[in-house]
Amino acid sequence: MKKYEIAEILGVDTKTLTNWKENRKELYEIVMTHFEEKKEYPDLNNMEYLKQEMIKAIDTLPNAKTKKFYHLMMAELAEMGH
Repeated sequence: MKKYEIAEILGVDTKTLTNWKENRKELYEIVMTHFEEKKEYPDLNNMEYLKQEMIKAIDTLPNAKTKKFYHLMMAELAEMGH
């Protein structure tokens, strides 16, 4: 991301970023690192990803809750004719 884009998002002038770089090095590094990091977002259209996330979530539940979700899911599937 370009400096002018970062400045626009923050609502400051690009000169402010330059001043931070010279006079507030830690703040500048925090801001720039935040905007330079690649952010990866899950593909919610990827059914394999969704299934894996559901399994991970279920694996963290107590047994009673796992059984509850099983029965809820099976009831939903039965309603759909599966």
